Amino acid sequence: MNTNNGPGLMETLRSKREEATKIRGEMGDIAGELQRLAQLEVELAKAEADEARGHATRGAGFGFLSFETAMIGFIFLFLATMFALDTAMPIWTAALITAGIALLLAAILGLLAKSEMEQFSPVPKRFMRTVQEDLKWARTQMKLSGR
Repeated sequence: MNTNNGPGLMETLRSKREEATKIRGEMGDIAGELQRLAQLEVELAKAEADEARGHATRGAGFGFLSFETAMIGFIFLFLATMFALDTAMPIWTAALITAGIALLLAAILGLLAKSEMEQFSPVPKRFMRTVQEDLKWARTQMKLSGR
């Protein structure tokens, strides 16, 4: 009676052992892929942080230049006003034109600073999106391996 069940039971055990070994191998592959994905995500986060730092640095630089240029423009504007009130000679016209140029330059630099600062984000958006995609992929792989 046991001899008829013996080969069937042994075959079932061997089959289950092979299936467990195969699943263990698949889980190892998934773990390796997850580790590689984690490394890639760290690299992406570093690249995004570097990009954000660049935008912030350039924005701050343009903002500083805008401020300094505006200060020079105001100095010339005040000088132009002073010369205009002091004497009605053409020198105040030159000072007024110079102030206008300085203020125009300050406006352009201010717009560049604003543009750079709008691109700055302290949150690594692409990193967050790809991590979510990776987690979704990992869940799918785990479900497929678990059958």
